[in-house]
Amino acid sequence: MSEKSVPVDKELYSTLSIGTYSFPAEIFHDDLDEYANNFVNWHQQKQVEISLILEGEAWVQVLERKIKVGAGEVFLVFPDALHTLKKGDGKSAKYRTIIFDPVMLYGYKGSFYYEKYYRTFASAQPFYHFADTGKSWEREAVEDLSWLFAHFGDASHHRELLICERLQRLWLTMCRNLFDNRGDVDYSIQEQQRITVLLNFLHEHYREKFTLDQLAASAHISKGECCRFFKKMIHMTPWEYLLEYRLSRSLELLDKKDLSISEIAEMTGFSTVSYYITAFKKKMGDTPLGYRKNRLK
Repeated sequence: MSEKSVPVDKELYSTLSIGTYSFPAEIFHDDLDEYANNFVNWHQQKQVEISLILEGEAWVQVLERKIKVGAGEVFLVFPDALHTLKKGDGKSAKYRTIIFDPVMLYGYKGSFYYEKYYRTFASAQPFYHFADTGKSWEREAVEDLSWLFAHFGDASHHRELLICERLQRLWLTMCRNLFDNRGDVDYSIQEQQRITVLLNFLHEHYREKFTLDQLAASAHISKGECCRFFKKMIHMTPWEYLLEYRLSRSLELLDKKDLSISEIAEMTGFSTVSYYITAFKKKMGDTPLGYRKNRLK
């Protein structure tokens, strides 16, 4: 069986198709056992993502925040936030997700709904989470989310209107009880801008050899501050992230049968083919050639 991954572009934005232009929403059913090393690769998207853990537990990391979520718990990721999921210590980790363009909530940017019920919370922090601890609003939110999963594919004549109605109701519940009680913002706008600069440098130069001095200079900070700040925000060193990114880029190239393993290694910035094969096997549990053969089955 082939191992899943989220297809991404050079900026790590997901290239998955989400619904249609006229109705930009989609439901996904996921099992972390189906992903390589039980790990969803780093990615971001232009849509809102709301997930409900159905079984087991998983680690969810959004930039520098990392939490463990279990069955019955919900997490929400706003657009443009790098995030990843990894299986917890249990035997399974299954979850369902609705991904949708936030225009379904606010109509258009600049509207009253955009300013009061979306932008305020999206700009405060990129990630929210809640567990069903017995409060009525938590149960209502989980029920609304479960309804969306169960009825998204209905053939009802008013299907789209019913989905939007339930989505709006879920959002209102979170506005009243989750967003308004969000607590302290985890990092500033300046920090978000700085990490974006550093990530953009890595994404643009991942094929090349460069120094930590050059990376730090792109954000006008020292080498020491660069390492400290990067670790705080991403929970990895710049070099650990660069390796993850190079491996992610190589996954796309492995689908192109006309490229050799040595060509892919060179195109994704690995110094030697042997280093690429070793790093790939450690991450994916198989060699690049073995992975390619399994994909073609």
